[in-house]
Amino acid sequence: MRKILLILFSFLLVSCNHNQVLTDYQKKIISLNHKAFNERLYDSEYALDCADSALKMLYNDSINLIDYNPDFYYNNVARALNSKAYENFLLSNFKEAEQNLIDINKIRESYPNKTAEHNISQIIKAKMMMRLRASWEADMLLENIKCKGNKTDTLCHWAQSQYYITKLFLNCFYRDGKYQYNELVKTIYEIEQGARNNSLIVDETQAYSLYYTLTESCQILAHVSQFYQNEEEKNVLYLKKSVDYLKKSLQMMDENQRVSNYDLANNLQTLSGIINDINRNPDYGIIEVDLNEILLILKKNAKKFGVSYPIKTGFYDNTLKMNLLIHADSLFLETRNPYQIIASKSMIADYYIRDNEYVKARPYLLYAKCFMDSINNNESPDIPSIYKFRNTTSKMAERIYLGLIRTQASDNPNEIMNWFSMYQSESHKAFEKEKFDFNYMELRSVEKENRKKMTYLYLSLLLLFVAFAMFFVFFSYAHRSNRLLKKQKELDLERIANVETCLSIFRHDMSPFIMFLQRDNIPDEIKHDALNKLIVTLNNTMRWINLSTPNGLPFKKTIFVLNDVFEDVSKGITSPSPDVKLFFSKAPCKVVGDSNLVEIMLRNLINNALQFTTEGYVRVSAKRYEEDRNFIQVTVEDTGCGIPKERLDELFRSDKFIEKENSQNNGHHGFGLILCAYIIKKHDDETRRGCKIWVESEVGKGTKIHFILCATTST
Repeated sequence: MRKILLILFSFLLVSCNHNQVLTDYQKKIISLNHKAFNERLYDSEYALDCADSALKMLYNDSINLIDYNPDFYYNNVARALNSKAYENFLLSNFKEAEQNLIDINKIRESYPNKTAEHNISQIIKAKMMMRLRASWEADMLLENIKCKGNKTDTLCHWAQSQYYITKLFLNCFYRDGKYQYNELVKTIYEIEQGARNNSLIVDETQAYSLYYTLTESCQILAHVSQFYQNEEEKNVLYLKKSVDYLKKSLQMMDENQRVSNYDLANNLQTLSGIINDINRNPDYGIIEVDLNEILLILKKNAKKFGVSYPIKTGFYDNTLKMNLLIHADSLFLETRNPYQIIASKSMIADYYIRDNEYVKARPYLLYAKCFMDSINNNESPDIPSIYKFRNTTSKMAERIYLGLIRTQASDNPNEIMNWFSMYQSESHKAFEKEKFDFNYMELRSVEKENRKKMTYLYLSLLLLFVAFAMFFVFFSYAHRSNRLLKKQKELDLERIANVETCLSIFRHDMSPFIMFLQRDNIPDEIKHDALNKLIVTLNNTMRWINLSTPNGLPFKKTIFVLNDVFEDVSKGITSPSPDVKLFFSKAPCKVVGDSNLVEIMLRNLINNALQFTTEGYVRVSAKRYEEDRNFIQVTVEDTGCGIPKERLDELFRSDKFIEKENSQNNGHHGFGLILCAYIIKKHDDETRRGCKIWVESEVGKGTKIHFILCATTST
């Protein structure tokens, strides 16, 4: 591993002019940059001092270096600035980290490692934006990073490894993992392909970070597979992978003399989470052998790892889980990483609260709050609000204040009220940032769809178009969301009305038949006729329910010939009286719609016409609609009793039907016409707008019921 570390900075020597010999001064700069990189997760403050010293030496001799060896100068300046930015990020000094990144971008001159250093600066920026809960900006930064280099480009491999680590953390912890399932699977696959040839494992420290990220990501995928994807096999697969990566990380710590407290603490926290789950999930039995091997590594390296509590294989109790968390907490304190310290304290408190041990949770919550307050109080007033530490902990602060309230950590009512106020404030802040991120993700989804429709004709206007499209889509999405919400409310109200209407009409239409069938002195022939009508009413009721419920009868849009529907209907309907003739005219017209629903509608209209016709005929015909040639008009005509003009507008209205259901008028046209109106509405919604149904009638002369359907262009 030490040889690999030396390769990391060998590019500095290669990039220099081969005819020039490095001075002791320049070698000292390389050595300081090397130490800053090597100590990045072992001792952040020492690494920061080394990078700062290298930078001062470069600036002090800048004129000479730029004149005689500019590649060496800019390479090392960028390297030192990126090291400082990374360490300032770990120490939550975001203002300083931002300034370091700005200084890198100010280097306009070309130098051999500019692409790699620029990618690293963008990755650090993305990490910082994630901590600031601006995951939308982190996503944009990562999308623009291209970390592909040749096989000997060690710095590029380190950037690529950091890119994958950041991407996994973004989708696992700063977004809801279940919504990023496919992205997580894809990223893990890419990492595993790169890890096979060790291109992503630059040194043991980078391996620790990579394995820890893979461990956490696979754990999340195991839960998502089980609870959201219903993929039990993948749940077991990712569970096994998670423990394998944790074991690899601890095995590397076992083999190396030096251990990073930061990485060890992360591994101990992860192990405590696995132990917490093993007693609640029977699937965890498959990892018992690996888990025992992990515990043996801890036991073997008790002195090196600082383990002062008993380790027993095959025994995973709550005490071991809490000992691991407390051990990790002590290691994070040594790293002086404010974010991890507060997160560790709140995690311990959360586990105690889950076990109803509120008294034990209180000191950790109070420590986390006091630590957070001390940082906020010591921050300079001139620091922009976005870089203040409180903004990095909205989620954790929310958990801390809620924990303080739940555990009743104070007897002072005013203090509890103050905690509650802070909880509401942090909760609102976290909600607003999550909502903004969700809107951003939706906006990105719409934008990707728009990109697919772009052609090469618009390449010259791409920048202008994207700027306008982003502005337009943002506001159109808000308008579209409001419109969809309003439409959904209208549909819900309509469904409620349908249920009420259905129950009322069902009771009205069924009651006479039921009462009629209960009589003893009715001939069997008449009872059979009443029973048939009862069955028709039941069928109409079921059809309406299937049409009006969200997951009911689907609308199958096809092109069909009306004559085929006429023939199917004619086979199932006969005139009840020899004095009434039933005619079907030839109809070779092609229409667009659901042939099954059209057949149901025609059967209802014809049966209704036959019911009110004692002599004459009932005729079914079709022709081109005169007012709009894009439609076909179907007519069911009878010579029956007719309908009064004042009732024509009420035939297809369920509300008017309900108003008159208790009247003495027993000659109603019933549920069938309301079903027909609903079928026409479905055609109007699913095909070209304009489908409708209407009635022409004259008392004593007969009735014509017309409806129009969309014609095909070839009709």
